[in-house]
Amino acid sequence: MTHELHQLLKAHLSYHEHNQKVVLVTLVSLNGSSYRKPGVRMMITESGQMIGAVSGGCVEKEIKLQAQEVFQTNKPKMMTYDGRYRLGCEGILHLLIEPMALNLEETKSIIDHLENRGSLSVSTHYQIDIGLQPDSGSLITVSNQVFPIHSKVRPEGKSVFTQNLPALFELFIFGAEHDSVALSEFAEKLGWQVTIVAPADEQKSIEHFTGAANLLTPLYDQVAELPITAESAVMLMTHNLSKDVQYLCALSNTRPAYLGLLGPARRREQLIAQLLDFRPETDDTFIELLRGPAGIDIGALSAHEIAVSIIGEILAVTRSAKLIPLKEKAGAIHD
Repeated sequence: MTHELHQLLKAHLSYHEHNQKVVLVTLVSLNGSSYRKPGVRMMITESGQMIGAVSGGCVEKEIKLQAQEVFQTNKPKMMTYDGRYRLGCEGILHLLIEPMALNLEETKSIIDHLENRGSLSVSTHYQIDIGLQPDSGSLITVSNQVFPIHSKVRPEGKSVFTQNLPALFELFIFGAEHDSVALSEFAEKLGWQVTIVAPADEQKSIEHFTGAANLLTPLYDQVAELPITAESAVMLMTHNLSKDVQYLCALSNTRPAYLGLLGPARRREQLIAQLLDFRPETDDTFIELLRGPAGIDIGALSAHEIAVSIIGEILAVTRSAKLIPLKEKAGAIHD
């Protein structure tokens, strides 16, 4: 959910610069089931524009109506939405609507922290009773600095919903061909920070890659300096065996959450064999990371279908999910 908060803050920055008031909506508690879980957020502008969503779309209309009182009074409000008879989700949602009063400097500071791949926590303090709650609200904590969403937040004596949000997930795509463009485009829609890594001889610019935040052209021996962490995924897709081997050698001391190799199984074996020729000391834990052919079997043929396949596997790996049809999953869809 880090990327959703990041997007809301960027939207708030834009509206604040144009002197438009916004409210922040947080799903703080849920009885039963719902399309989304506590901790999801959205924003509504005074003119009625909605950014983000806390459900599949049915709840938002009611939230928009309830938000008018918050705009009029400048006080937070707790609302409840019973979806048992209207949604089919069989859940009762408790949502806090609060005026968004972070100033420009505070908002930019939090955005910069997130874009530098920092983590943070958000605690929302509320009472379950329906109606106006002047001193309920959310606090964003960044490196021991606390940013209240509005100035009258008083945590004492209230229920609290707390989220510890990790750094934004980052995808490093090694390669500059058409399928890299497709993967970059889809990854950005998930809120991932996308970095394209390409040899200088590719002569590509950032404009070629929809959704990418960065385009880097490091020398092979500089690849090890990239900020690849356990909150990163790496995809090797240069379509050049020699280049992939050199990149793989440079990456051999990293431990990303996911490391995918484009191409058939025999290409993976070729890459591993040449890696061990150049770097015989390579640890087995790195070899075990290598996923090739990358992706899950959905019958993908086109570049965009292959991108869906790869993203599906990255999500499954990073969330320790077993790949089965949902109709075969026992219990709740979302744990």
